[in-house]
Amino acid sequence: MQEKIITLAVAKKLAEYLAPIAEVLLTRTDDSTPGGDPDTELSYRAKMANDFGAALFVSIHCNAAANPAASGTETYHAPGSERGARLAGFIQSRLVAALGLLNRGVKSANYAVLKRTSMPAALVEIAFISNPAEEGFLEMPDFQKKCAKAIALGIADYLGVSLPERGNEEMSGKRKPEEWEVKAVTRALSEGLITQEHDPTDVPSKAFVLQTELNLKDKILEKVREMLGK
Repeated sequence: MQEKIITLAVAKKLAEYLAPIAEVLLTRTDDSTPGGDPDTELSYRAKMANDFGAALFVSIHCNAAANPAASGTETYHAPGSERGARLAGFIQSRLVAALGLLNRGVKSANYAVLKRTSMPAALVEIAFISNPAEEGFLEMPDFQKKCAKAIALGIADYLGVSLPERGNEEMSGKRKPEEWEVKAVTRALSEGLITQEHDPTDVPSKAFVLQTELNLKDKILEKVREMLGK
């Protein structure tokens, strides 16, 4: 998994959650570099927020470490920023409660997007992409949605407002299947991994989808071995 793919997915979901209470500006909406230059993109992101006149700035990341056992969630603010620390505290509290990962706490750092923004800012490290277990969580759309909602709730807490429920489908626990779920079931059908009739538009359980993916990989490996005569 790539950090940029996960964080963009979380950011887009976050924008949806915040839409009822705020005007949201995303620094990117696709796989692109803000400003076009990798060497200046951090400053460009801060400039976007400053020019927009944003009330808050939130930067979303996946953590990484040389030790694959490193785990948990942490949120940063600029040193000496009381409002930034307050924002980071609300977001960290909501993320830890929602994700159940190790609470690594609220910390300060002189990251470019924190010190160059003129408004309260927080930098969120959701989980460790270098930790195999947490990487598995990060690639799941449901987990990404949990992250987005937790960050949105933290922002709402900071602003002192309530985050409205999102539509009747989510309130009733029903939802439309996501694209990855439909693809997984459709692919399983085409590979003959599902012997009984299954409507690919039905929302499968996460366990079913993951097992389907594993079975498919095993089947591909068997075909490769047959081709190699091993």
